[in-house]
Amino acid sequence: MCLHEIVGDYWTGCGHFHGRYFTGVTSDCGSLRCKTSASHMHKTARNCGCLSVVTEDRRVQNLYRTRHPDCVRPSR
Repeated sequence: MCLHEIVGDYWTGCGHFHGRYFTGVTSDCGSLRCKTSASHMHKTARNCGCLSVVTEDRRVQNLYRTRHPDCVRPSR
């Protein structure tokens, strides 16, 4: 599958990545059955059965050495 670059924040305490935006930079896999590839075999078809899976190429913008707020256990 093609790689789509995404920029976001990474929390080292829990390994959580929060993507902020896609940059538009892609690495083409060249597969005939990948919908996002320039080599896709069904370019003009409206509804083909090929997978539309976006594989993220993650770029860290902000690095936090704590846990993500969603991963912190609430205190009782």
